[in-house]
Amino acid sequence: EAEKVLKNSVVVVPVGSTEQHGPQNPLGTDHLIAEKFAQKLDAVVLPTVPIGISKHHRFFSGTLWVSYESFKNYLLDICMALKYHGVTKILFINGHGGNTSCLSDVALQMRDENVFVGIYEWWRSIPEEITKKFYPESPAKHMGHAASAETSLNLFLYPELVKMEKAKNVDTLWAPKKFGGIVTHETKDFTDCGVVGFSKDASPEKGKIIFEACLEELKKLVEYIKEVKI
Repeated sequence: EAEKVLKNSVVVVPVGSTEQHGPQNPLGTDHLIAEKFAQKLDAVVLPTVPIGISKHHRFFSGTLWVSYESFKNYLLDICMALKYHGVTKILFINGHGGNTSCLSDVALQMRDENVFVGIYEWWRSIPEEITKKFYPESPAKHMGHAASAETSLNLFLYPELVKMEKAKNVDTLWAPKKFGGIVTHETKDFTDCGVVGFSKDASPEKGKIIFEACLEELKKLVEYIKEVKI
């Protein structure tokens, strides 16, 4: 039965991180959110990969990380194991931006193995009308690390893990550039509390709307991948 299901499915792999998400959010924010999206799909879902590429957060307590090479090889091994069982379509639901480039490398390499790998990241699929409604001014500063959008998702999905009394607003962007150059490589270079942007206006109501809208986009992506010709 497992063989039949695997060969005819888009297999979903939630991935994330275990890292600081400001004083108000749980360390597992990224993998917890990715896992919740995966659970809402009618699909084969593998166990979550909870630790990713997070060394840039290492100066904040509780952050864990693996190297780029270790993460890439681990994901490739998962993909190759799935290929061995006849899987030709895989979808990584990624909750951590630091993993993105590595996941893209994995996806490209697996194309040479005749396996199609998709990558879904919730923050890229929030409809523009929602962003404009919730964050008409400085949307980027509400969509940052541990900022309003991410904290709102936690308030909706895992309210017992959020401590809103500790939420902070930090008027900054992720790795701000100077004179067109990238000069800030550590999270501590642009935030002293781990929050990048404004988080105090987060709410479970916003989180519900964001989650449901993103889930619809995710379901469309799964259907698209099912039809992809390899």
